[in-house]
Amino acid sequence: MPRVRSDDYEAKSQAIMDCAAALFAKEGYPSAKMQDVAAACGATKSMLYHYFPTKDDLLFAMLMEHLERVLQGVEEAIASRGTTRERLLVLVEAYTQKSAQSRRRHMIAMQDVKYLPKPKQAPLIELQRKLTDRFTDLLKELNPNLPEDVYKPYTMMLIGMLNWTDMWYRTGGTMKPQELCDRMSRLFLKGFMAEKG
Repeated sequence: MPRVRSDDYEAKSQAIMDCAAALFAKEGYPSAKMQDVAAACGATKSMLYHYFPTKDDLLFAMLMEHLERVLQGVEEAIASRGTTRERLLVLVEAYTQKSAQSRRRHMIAMQDVKYLPKPKQAPLIELQRKLTDRFTDLLKELNPNLPEDVYKPYTMMLIGMLNWTDMWYRTGGTMKPQELCDRMSRLFLKGFMAEKG
């Protein structure tokens, strides 16, 4: 049997994850079956099982890849040059762009981790925690004199606003992506920076 080249393997596994993401977003993870994923991909079940032995493995790989990419974009944004406010704008852009690039995976990441067994949930939850910690650290830089216990709620408010954008925003509308990011950043900053300790 000929060996599959790693780039071919990666391309095929990505294509499967993309098909599965569309199916899970439409049907819901609990309702979708591996045979449905195979049909959506134009593949056989045995070929699908070669890449992902179980549906949980497929969901786990999809979410891990997505969250690692989002986290990398966020960390690059935070490490960028500029004032703290400028880095927040870069962070909002990076987070919005990374989630929009795989909108279906992002929606699934928000909703479907709970369906995985606890051992598979743990590394995904850890990535989500790292993501929120990066946001929190930047907010502390922006407004360092607030009580310690309010930064996490502000982090979740900002991430919630960004996540919800995936549900309604369409790039073909009248508001272009850059304007959306600018408006969200200004809206959040005006309230957050007005807060006192």
